[in-house]
Amino acid sequence: MEKLKILLRNNEWLVVFLFVVVFVLIRLPGTDSPLHQDEYKWPMIVSPEWQSDIAIPHPPLSQFIYRTAGYIVGFDISFRLVPLFFGTINLFLLFYFLRRFFGRKEAIIGSLIWVFSYFSVLASLMVDTDGQIMPFFFLSAVIAYYHLKQGDSKKIWMSILLLSLVLGFFTKLSFLLAIGAIVADFLWSKKNTFSKQQYIKLLSYIGGGIFLLGLLLFISQFVFKFFNISQSIAYWKHFLVADRGWMQTTIQCVKALFYTSPFLILIPLFKPKLVFEKTKVFIFFLIFAFVFYIVLFDFSIGALDRYLQLLILPLTVMASVVISSVFSVNEKRGKEFLLLGTIIALILFLLQSVPHTVYSLHPKAEWLSRAMSLKWNFVYPFSGGSGPLGFYVSFLFIGLSWLVSTLVLFLSYIRQNLKNVLIMSLIPLGLIYNLSFTSEYLFGYQNGSAPKLLNNVVDFIQNNPDIKMVTVYNDNGGAEIQAIGKYRKRLYVDPKFPVAEKLATMNQYKEHYFVLNIPKIDPNSVYQKYFDSCKIIYKEVDKKISATIYDCRDISNVEL
Repeated sequence: MEKLKILLRNNEWLVVFLFVVVFVLIRLPGTDSPLHQDEYKWPMIVSPEWQSDIAIPHPPLSQFIYRTAGYIVGFDISFRLVPLFFGTINLFLLFYFLRRFFGRKEAIIGSLIWVFSYFSVLASLMVDTDGQIMPFFFLSAVIAYYHLKQGDSKKIWMSILLLSLVLGFFTKLSFLLAIGAIVADFLWSKKNTFSKQQYIKLLSYIGGGIFLLGLLLFISQFVFKFFNISQSIAYWKHFLVADRGWMQTTIQCVKALFYTSPFLILIPLFKPKLVFEKTKVFIFFLIFAFVFYIVLFDFSIGALDRYLQLLILPLTVMASVVISSVFSVNEKRGKEFLLLGTIIALILFLLQSVPHTVYSLHPKAEWLSRAMSLKWNFVYPFSGGSGPLGFYVSFLFIGLSWLVSTLVLFLSYIRQNLKNVLIMSLIPLGLIYNLSFTSEYLFGYQNGSAPKLLNNVVDFIQNNPDIKMVTVYNDNGGAEIQAIGKYRKRLYVDPKFPVAEKLATMNQYKEHYFVLNIPKIDPNSVYQKYFDSCKIIYKEVDKKISATIYDCRDISNVEL
């Protein structure tokens, strides 16, 4: 009780409540955004009316959580409320963790990052488990672990620790990274005190624990009838490939870094010694995650940028520790550098208003060429197999933000006496960067809103009796068109799919095609050649994004 009073003293509960209100209000407009590709499979699969043998290819708790949510509030709700709920709970846990084990400043700074970080916004609205559900169990486990390290009520906190680790593992197998990070941190803390026999004993416990988790996972398929471990193993195996997609892996990693922002990535590098001293468990977690996602397995065929949402929690804690150390000292020039950082951030923000070109996504090698040649005045499309639907952000803004932040980091190592104020100068840029991504994702403020265009298209298709079936480009709006019963199939134009086969299928289904053109189709491609031969019956443009319905019923076959 005394520790709870410490947490709530000085009206801190009002601060937490304010954080929660802002956290939810920022994300609320996104709860009704369209479920995209892999996302819309979740409500179908977890529904009790689902008849197919296809299930969520993860341990059963993932599907159980979403199915339970459906039973409680109905399966017609926005399933984005599930990650939003866990994200809100994580905000409480994060504040408690930082307040209890670090300090008041760290708690406030960490909460602010959690509220305003774009990657946190996306994770709080993405229908999946990586963004907020797994961090919930990780945070719970870390809190219990830190209490145990301080000698608090071993029975209670050990129970919470073990329960969190088991439930996290039953959410997704990659939770082994969190388990490994806690074990590694414990071993590091005992490196000077443990004997050889104690290490052997601990390793036997770890081996027994892993065996027990595997056994429980096998048994769980008899408890949760929707979980089939054979199907899951078959799914996990497809990440074990010899021909690694390194280019795609690199692109997805860069995309995740863009989402995370130079602020969160670089701030911990200003004071690496302090970060390692205070947040070793999270550093171990990041190291294991790098080995798991980049080195051991090939996740280029999956949604690697979605999996890398795991960056948010450790980087938030690390950045909080560094920024708190800055505000713990009296820097006479702090306000001057804050003002300087604000001016630079506003200039970079305004650069988004200069003319930008929209390029097609393929071939991707051209993107690297433009980036290397410093021709940055184009917009980059952000979309993915598990969402979001798609939005554009100025690459000029992104590139200069990273360049400025990196130069400030480099300068901090040359001028050690300016390190604290240089960190302060990046705070405004970090805020502007993340708010820019959030505003484009939710509203299409600068470059257009795909969800707004989609809503109008769906109404047109539904109310047009002449439209029987529709093929949907990139599955943009696939869930909504399925809901009105006019969905034929989806069309992907990625070069990895055989063009000849795709074109043969398009010639077979000469019907209506819906193209929500983000990412933009290459105007020189055979796909655009096909659409150019069709009749446009609907077109709407919002800034740099267009929505077009083509009537292709009367065209001749298109050849390569």
